[in-house]
Amino acid sequence: MRLYSRTGDVSVVTHPVHGKIKPAADGGFDLPDDLAGLLHGSAHGGVRQWETAIERQNRVISEEHARRQSPEALYEAVSRLVAAAEADAPAPAAPKAAPAAKTADGK
Repeated sequence: MRLYSRTGDVSVVTHPVHGKIKPAADGGFDLPDDLAGLLHGSAHGGVRQWETAIERQNRVISEEHARRQSPEALYEAVSRLVAAAEADAPAPAAPKAAPAAKTADGK
C-alpha cells in the first residue's frame, strides 16, 4: 500500500523487519500491508500522520475549495495577477518626432 506523510518531512521509513524504505518520486512510500496498516492508524495529538492517495486527494481538493471560497483569498490572488501583469508590461515608448515639414522647394 502506498502511503503519504501528512507532515512532509519523512525522508525514509525504517523498520526492524522491512528495513529502510525510501519514498517514490511523488513522495509516497510503497509499504508492506502490515507496516502500512500500523502507520496509517497512527496519530499524534489527534492528527493522523499518514494518508492514502485517495485521502490525500480528497484533503487537497477540500483545502483548495475552501481557499477559493474565501473572498480574501480571491482578492489576494487577483492582486498578485495584476501586479505580475504590470511587472511584465513593456514600458511605454517615447512618442516619435513628427517628420520635418517640407519647404516650398520640396526639400
